[in-house]
Amino acid sequence: MLKRMIGIELRKALKNKLFYITILLGCSITMLSFVNSIAIYQNELLMQEHSAGNPMQALSNVFNNWSGGETFSLGSSIYFFVLPLLAAIPYGWSYCEEKQCGYVRMAAARGGKTCYYLSKYIAVFLSGGLGAVIPLLFNFLLTSLFIPATLPTPVYCTSNGVFFSSLMSSLYYTVPVLYVLLYLCVDFVFCGLIACISYCAASLVRHRAVTVILPMFLLLAFHYSRQFIYTSSTIRYKEISPMYFLRPVAAAYTASWAVILAEAAVLFTATMFVSMVWERKHEIY
Repeated sequence: MLKRMIGIELRKALKNKLFYITILLGCSITMLSFVNSIAIYQNELLMQEHSAGNPMQALSNVFNNWSGGETFSLGSSIYFFVLPLLAAIPYGWSYCEEKQCGYVRMAAARGGKTCYYLSKYIAVFLSGGLGAVIPLLFNFLLTSLFIPATLPTPVYCTSNGVFFSSLMSSLYYTVPVLYVLLYLCVDFVFCGLIACISYCAASLVRHRAVTVILPMFLLLAFHYSRQFIYTSSTIRYKEISPMYFLRPVAAAYTASWAVILAEAAVLFTATMFVSMVWERKHEIY
């Protein structure tokens, strides 16, 4: 029964118009980054044609020109700002709507509360992760068609945005494709958990629009609370804001596996508790 309910929820999650709208919107935003990167790369090629050679030819590659590899374009800035929203839109609202229309009572009666809540959690998690990562993957592949995937060099670390102390910096300068894939996996997991915040918010609020935008406001509040934590100019802080450490390049402070895994564990524990324990104990009839 669990396998069947997971299949039903996944079909509902991945075959609804909001999922496709989110993918289209995300790809449109990353196209802004793509256009900017192509314009910069073409200017560099023109400079090379009108000079004896370009001593900084190794500066530009796909790894520091795709949306996740650069921090200066409007498209990249907008995308990672609205990332929590893109994660929640595809299916985070579904539990709120199903509670109001009575579907929860019917599904729980037929398959059991545990099966329903677990299948719903899995579907929301996967839809959130895919909704956020597919546009990034699209942008990386599209940029790869026009800008060569030359191996980044540490000489231009300030342009790459990956420094000696950065997370997985050695991997970036040796196997950059694997670096990109690992960061996409991190983004997938975190955005899936962010979408599950929407799922849990439906236990407390009745309006689905609120459940969709709530994760973004929570992350923004956490992001701006950093100013009360980063108070010393002599301490080498680690980045604690998902809105920054989900970017594959350094936006402010250095990302850390300890922080990423700790925050992911907290989100997973909290969302699983609300959806599988707290909500399951409440009367739905």
